[in-house]
Amino acid sequence: MRARTVRVCTALAAVVVLATVVVGVATGSTADVLAGVLSLAAVGVGFVVVREQPTSAVGPAMAWCAAAPLTVVLVEALAQSAEGASLPPGASLAQAISVGIWPLNVAGLVALLLVFPDGRRPGWPWRAVPVLLLSATGATVFALWGSRQVGGEVVGAPSGPARVVAVIVGLALVATCVGLGVASVVQTYRHGDERRRLQVRWLALAGVVAAALLVAGWVAEGLGAPLALAYTPHLVAIVVLVPAAVGVAILRHDLFDVDRLLGDTVSALVTAFASAALFGAVVLVTSRAVGATSEVTTVTAAFVTALFLLPVHRWISSVVGAVVDHDRHVAVAGVERFAADVRAGHREPEEVQAVLRTAQRDPGLTLALVRVDGAWVDPQGVEVPEPDGVTVASCGVPIARIHLDHDTARARRRVADLATAAWVPIEVSRLRLGLRGAVAEAEASRARLVEAVAEERVRLERDLHDGAQQQIVATGMRLRRLQRDLDPVLAAEVDTVVADLEETVRELRRLAHGVRPARLDDGLGPALEAVRAASPVPVDLVVGDLPPADETRTVTAYLVVSEAVANALKHARARRIDVEVGSSGDRIAVEVRDDGVGGAPVDGPASLRDRVASVGGQLSVESVAGRGTTVRAVI
Repeated sequence: MRARTVRVCTALAAVVVLATVVVGVATGSTADVLAGVLSLAAVGVGFVVVREQPTSAVGPAMAWCAAAPLTVVLVEALAQSAEGASLPPGASLAQAISVGIWPLNVAGLVALLLVFPDGRRPGWPWRAVPVLLLSATGATVFALWGSRQVGGEVVGAPSGPARVVAVIVGLALVATCVGLGVASVVQTYRHGDERRRLQVRWLALAGVVAAALLVAGWVAEGLGAPLALAYTPHLVAIVVLVPAAVGVAILRHDLFDVDRLLGDTVSALVTAFASAALFGAVVLVTSRAVGATSEVTTVTAAFVTALFLLPVHRWISSVVGAVVDHDRHVAVAGVERFAADVRAGHREPEEVQAVLRTAQRDPGLTLALVRVDGAWVDPQGVEVPEPDGVTVASCGVPIARIHLDHDTARARRRVADLATAAWVPIEVSRLRLGLRGAVAEAEASRARLVEAVAEERVRLERDLHDGAQQQIVATGMRLRRLQRDLDPVLAAEVDTVVADLEETVRELRRLAHGVRPARLDDGLGPALEAVRAASPVPVDLVVGDLPPADETRTVTAYLVVSEAVANALKHARARRIDVEVGSSGDRIAVEVRDDGVGGAPVDGPASLRDRVASVGGQLSVESVAGRGTTVRAVI
C-alpha cells in the first residue's frame, strides 16, 4: 500500500474510535465509552506500526480491528436516535440496516489475518475475501431489513424462504472469510522464514488466550453470571491483548521467548480444563455412586485433582512443548542424546561444538573453554581472546562461553537451554583438554631433562678424553723418559707404575664409551654395522631412511639395538638375528627379531623401557616360548 493510503486508513479508524467515545458520553452509554477507550490501544498500536513500516497494511488493519465493531456500534446508536422526535440524517437507513450489518464486526480481524505480518498474500482466494465479506453483509442486511434490536432480541424480522436462505448464505460467507483469514496465517507460518514464524506465534499466543477467555465466558454464562461479567475478559483480550501481541510481533518479535510463553500458556490452559473436568467427574461419580454429601464430594474431588495435577501438568507440558515449540524440543533432545552417548562412551565430548552448531542452526557458533590457569581456549586447545556470549558455569564458576554468530535475545535463550543439556560434554572436554595440556607439559619437561643429561654426558666424555686421559698418558711418557736414567730395580718399579697408568687410561676409555658410545661419531648406521660385525651369530641389518634426530634419540636407538642383540645372544640362544631400523613419521622405528627360545618378559628390561620412555617413545616385546622374541621401539 502507498504510505498516504496507510496513514489515511489508520486516521479514519482513530476518528471512528473517538466518535464512539463522544457518542457514548452524549448518550450516557458507559459501555460505548469503555469500548472506545479500550479500542485506543489497537489504534495506538496501528499508528506505531505505521510509523515504523509506512507502507505496511498491518497498521491500518490493526486499527480497524477495533474500529470495525465500533462502526456497528455507531450505526446502532444512530438507529436508536430514529425513535426520537427529530430524526438525524441517515437515521432511518441506520435503523433498517443496524441489525443486519453484524458481519462488519469481523472485517478488521479478517483484514489483519490476510495481511499479517508483511502484506496481503498473492492469489485470487485472498483477493476475493473483501467481496465475500461485503456479500455476506448484503445478504444479512437483506434478510434482516427493517428489524430492530430491543433488549438484546431482534424484533420485527421479516419472514420468508428467501430471507432464511440469505441468513444462511451470510453466515456461510462470514465463516468462509474467517476460515480464509486463518488459512492465510497458516500458509505464512508453513512457508515463512524463522522471523515470520515467530511473528505468527505472537498472534497465536493472543488468539489462544482470547479463545480460552471466550470458553471461560461460556462457562460463566452457563453458571448464571451476567453477560457483562462473563465476556468482559474476552473483550479486553480482543481489544488490548491482541493489539499488544501484534505490536510486539511486528516491532520486537524476539523481545521475549514466545515459544516458551505460548507453550506455557497452552499447557496451563489445558491443565486447567483437564483439572476442572477431573474435578467435575469425581464429584459426579462420588455423588451418584455412594450418595455422599456435597461436602464429601467436594473434598474428595479436590484431593483427587490435587493428587493428579502435578504429573498431569508435566505430561501436558511435555506434549505441548513438543508440538508448540517443536524446534526447541528437537534441538534439546538431540543434544541430550549426544550427552547420553558421551556418558556411554560412544562419542567423543570434543564433538560438542559441532553438535551445538547443528542444534542451534548457527554455523558460526563457537565454544570457548576456560583452562585451569584461567585462559580461554577453543576445543583444540588454542588460546583465544575472551569471547562474549552465553556463559556456562559450574557451581557459579564459569567453565565455558558460547558465542553466537546470529546473536538475538531468543537465540541466547535457546542456546542456554542447549548448554544446560550439553553441560557434561562441555565439562569433560574442558577437563580432558587440561589433562592433555598437563601431560604435554610433563613430556616437554622430561624431554628437556633428558636433553640436558645427554649434553652433560657429551661434555663429560669430552672432558675425560681431552683432560684426564691426556694428562695420564703424558705422565706415563715422562716416566718412560726418566726410566732410562734409573737403575734396574727402580726401572722395574717404574714399569709397574706405567702399567697401572695404562690400565687407568683403558678404564677411563670404557667409562667414556659407556657415557656415549664412540661408534656414534660417524652416525647411527655405521655404529649398528659395528654391532653386527661384532656378533658371533649372523645378524641381518637393514637401515632405512632415518628422520632427523637429536643426539638423545640417536643414542637411545643404538642402545635398544645393542641390548636387544646382547640379550638374544646371552639368553635366547639365537642362531640368527634380524635388525630393522627406519622411520615412522618423524620418529625412529626399531625392530629386533631372533629365532631363540622365547619366553622373555613382555615388558622388557626395566632400564631399557625407562630409557625409551624418557624420550617419549614406546617399547614393546613379543616373546612366545619356542618362537623367538621380537623387540619393537618407536623413539
